[in-house]
Formats: sequence, C-alpha cells, structure tokens
Amino acid sequence: MRAAIYLRVSTEDQAKHGYSLPDQRTACREKAAALGAGEVMEFADEGISGELLDRPGLSALREAVKAGQLDLVVCFDPDRLARKLAHQLIITDEIEKAGVRLEFVNFEWQNTPDGRLFYALRGAIAEYEKEKIRERTVRGKLQKARLGGLPVQADSYGYIYDNGTVKPHPVESEVVKMIFRWFTTEDIGVNGVAARLSEQGIPTRKGRPAWQRCVVKTILTNPMYVGTFYYNRRDCRGTCYNKHLPPEKRVKVKEKPGEEWIAVPVPAIIDRETWEKAQEKIKAARRLWSGWSREEYLLSGLISCADCGNTMHGAVKTKSGGSRERGYTCVKTAAGASNQGCRPIKRVPAEIVEKAVWDRVCEWLNDPDALAREIRERSREKDLRADLERIEKHLADVEKGRDNIRSALAAGLLDLDEKTSKLLRDLKGREKQLLSRKKEVEAALRRSAAVEVRAREIRREAESFLSRLDFLSFEQKRALIRALVKQVTVAGRGESLRVTVYAAFMPEAAARPGEL
Repeated sequence: MRAAIYLRVSTEDQAKHGYSLPDQRTACREKAAALGAGEVMEFADEGISGELLDRPGLSALREAVKAGQLDLVVCFDPDRLARKLAHQLIITDEIEKAGVRLEFVNFEWQNTPDGRLFYALRGAIAEYEKEKIRERTVRGKLQKARLGGLPVQADSYGYIYDNGTVKPHPVESEVVKMIFRWFTTEDIGVNGVAARLSEQGIPTRKGRPAWQRCVVKTILTNPMYVGTFYYNRRDCRGTCYNKHLPPEKRVKVKEKPGEEWIAVPVPAIIDRETWEKAQEKIKAARRLWSGWSREEYLLSGLISCADCGNTMHGAVKTKSGGSRERGYTCVKTAAGASNQGCRPIKRVPAEIVEKAVWDRVCEWLNDPDALAREIRERSREKDLRADLERIEKHLADVEKGRDNIRSALAAGLLDLDEKTSKLLRDLKGREKQLLSRKKEVEAALRRSAAVEVRAREIRREAESFLSRLDFLSFEQKRALIRALVKQVTVAGRGESLRVTVYAAFMPEAAARPGEL
C-alpha cells in the first residue's frame, strides 16, 4: 500500500499543544504501518499557519493524490490539515474523490453520512473556539491600552522593552537624539543623516554597518520618541501570512482612522520643540518636491542597466550655458543601497534610448502581420503539440506496462520480489517525469494561444494608430509603449551602447536588440 503522512506545526501550536513534528511523525508512521502501509512518503509544513490553504507541503501532497501516487493518507489531527472548516472539507473531498483512504491518529474518521456530519461539526466547533480566543485576546489588549499599559512589545530603536514597560536604551537613545539634532540644526536631509551614520560606523540594531534612508525617516516620524505610543493605529490582519504568499497576494498594512488610535504614554527621548521642528522640515521638503517641475520620461519603470542590473531612472544634466539634457542613469545615491550602480557613473541620453524604443514599437505597428509571424515562430505551437502527442503515447505505454505487471502478479507468473518492485518504481518515476513535462507543455500551449489572440488585437489596434503616430501626446506615447513593451535593457555606453526591447506579448522574453 502506497501511503503518505502529512505533518504541520506552527510555533503557536508547538508551544500550546506540543504538536512537534517529531511527535507527529512517529504517531503517523505507526498508524500507517498498522494499516499495512509499505512505502511511506512524507509531506510537511513547518512554521506555517493552518489558516492558509496554499502551503508547499500540502500542495505537494494534493498533487501526489491527484496524480494517483497514493492509496492512503495519514494525518495526526484534522486541524493539522487545515484550521478552517471550508479548507478541511475541500482537502477531504479531493482525497476521497481520488479513491485514496484518509485516516487520522487521534480522530476516528468514518466516510459515512454520520461520520462526515460529525467531522464537519468538529471542525466548525474548533474554528469557533479559535475565533473566540482571538476576540478575547484583541479585546483584552485594547482594554490594557486604554488603561495606559503596553499590550504589545513596543521596542522601537532607542527603547528597551521589559515586562510590559519601556525605558530608553542607554546607547540607542543617544543615537536618536543625535539624528534629530543633525536633522533640525544642520542643512542635511534624511539621506544625509543615513549616510553620516554609516560613515561614522554606528551600527543599526541588527548590527549592520549601513543605515537605510527609510529607517531614518521612520525614526524622525515616530511619535513614540516624543512620549506617545499609539496602539490600534494600523490594521495588520493577514499580514502575518505574507512571508508564505507570492508578492501579488500579500496583504498591505492599512492605517486606521485617527479616532480609533489609543494613546499610551511612554518615556520621551526628544523634547516637543525638537519634534515639531523635524516634522515641519519634513513637510517643507514634501511641499518643495511637489512643486518642482519634473522632466518627462517615456521609459520610467521599464528600463534597466544590463551591466550592473540596477533599474535606471531619469536624471537631468545641466550643461554650460544653463541648458538641460535628459538622461537615464543606474547610479543609486541612497545611503545603504546594496548596488551603487556602474562606475564611472553611467548616464545615457534619453533622446537616443527613447527613439530606439519608439522606432521598434512603430515597426511592430507598421507590419503587424510580420509581428504575428514572429509570435507564432517563437511560440513553437506545432512543435509543442507534437511533444504533447509523444508524451501522451509514452504515458499510455507506462500504464500498459503497469497493467501487464499487475496481470502477471495476479496470474502467479511473477513474484512481488525486489526486481518486480524496482520495475514498478521505475515506471512510477517515468510517469512522474512525463506528467511534469506534460504540465509544462500544456502551459506553453496556453501561453501560445494567449499571444496569438494578442497579436490579432494588435493588428486591429494598429490600424487606428498608424495614421496618427506622429501626432500622439507624451501620455499617449507612454501608454502605447507600456501596452507593447515588457522591458528595456541598456548595455555599454557611448558608441557601444546597445538597447534591447522585450515585447510584453511574447510567450517568452523574446527580443530583437537594436545596435546604436
């Protein structure tokens, strides 16, 4: 019997209930062995909340179930599968529909109407109890803050947190005073303060030698240093799962309305007058920046340096006589930047780079049929379909081989010895490789279909643009470039400058560079 065990533990679970991974592993393997399992696969998620459905170990288990690689799944407890009832039912349903047996160590699961009802009720009660605990915890913290206590570990730089109270750190608090003094009494900005701290060898709290601009800005705008810590200021619900989520699914911290904040008094490090001076200087800098006339750049957010890997941004060079020339540079002046950019400083004329990109876009629009042919060639649709047919044939051969072995075993023509077991394992490994390759090919075919649709759209759109390409406004040009261009890279400088334009609609990062 092919079995798998699933283990999950979060720091909270281990502390409160003793659900350590070794304990779960031992109990689950004993259960699997008692049920007659031979080969046992293991899937685990450590330090990941059960409220998330998308977990690496669980996802791998679900794929194995879907691929028909298992006959039995053993888990310590239903709440190890998921904390939410809906997620428990989804996973259980997937396992059952695949014809795989599901067993728990400390819960007697029966696949009957009564058993499923009890299973659902148990999950609902567990979820309800957790929400009640959470609600009581939140309410208790709010009440503590209203009474002047610190309900969380408020250990901003410059403070020491100890058993519900804070006091100024003897060394860090002096650095905080120095930051405010430099900023309010000298002609120096946030970036200059960060650079000076780094130059003087003052380490950050984590012991790093380089100070980031954002850290200094946070210190200068934190009201805790003037004697007030605000609790319930931000809505952080869901952010604790961000480290396990892709960037596009991560939850952002939101600031709550001011009337919901709870002010908690703490020892001040900075006097009120110094604090007000710092806030006014920050506001003045913001007003000054918003009033500056900015140069316009067609490729902002799209262009990067192929030599150092940095993104490139607009930079104006004032020439003798006062004339200004737009350019793009990869240099990073922010204190603590990990990549300072090319040296000597690389600066490329914006006019040259933007013309190369615009000419490429016009070329695509002027000959959309050639563009469509290029897309089809790069998508390799014909080759992909041939690959898919071959994979399907090989999968059928694998299944036929497995059936032949099973028939021979049933007829007594073969013994289930090591040689036969190795044949079955080899077939299983071959099947796994083929299924993985099939998934890749099917994904490539879907991308190919998508870019073909996009090519037809571009052909239609090109007709409306061609007659007025020379009369588009800056905003219209930029919008058109962003619709068609994925990325622009710049290599070299001077006469050896090379601009490469990557189309947004290619199935892969295909491009044709233009030599300048």
